[in-house]
Amino acid sequence: MKSFLYTFLCCFVFQISHAQEIKLGEKASDFKLYALDGSTSNLNDYKDKVVVIKMWFKECTPCLQEIPAVNKLVEKYEDRDDIVFIAPSPNSKSKLEKFVKKVDFKYVVMSSSYEMLKDYNPLRRYPTHAIIDKKGVVSFLFEGTSHNIDEVLSIEIDKALKI
Repeated sequence: MKSFLYTFLCCFVFQISHAQEIKLGEKASDFKLYALDGSTSNLNDYKDKVVVIKMWFKECTPCLQEIPAVNKLVEKYEDRDDIVFIAPSPNSKSKLEKFVKKVDFKYVVMSSSYEMLKDYNPLRRYPTHAIIDKKGVVSFLFEGTSHNIDEVLSIEIDKALKI
């Protein structure tokens, strides 16, 4: 039992120490994401755009409760081609495809995003929001939710657009 616990702790510490956690004000680390339509994307695909990221999973009640509010953001900025809204999730593609058939979620939902989430959400706190400005710098990080998450994000998006 002692050896199992020791091995587990060593692996856990190793994983944490090798995570390349993103930090506010620093260059965002690259990622590879898989959209439900089968396409893939990475940070370079969003060059010169503000990237609004909602990290979530389909069993997370607070994540689901804020969907109507974050959908308002997509609607507010729908005429802008310099903003992209993405929602990476560790859930499988098949689970997420079933989910989006039932729930109107206007972000581009990305499946099986384990690798990206290791850097962008290493402590696995959900929901977590991040904004990357047009220069590829992390301009905003927010763990958890808020009753006015759409307003909070809108202010930060507007700041990122001015850079």
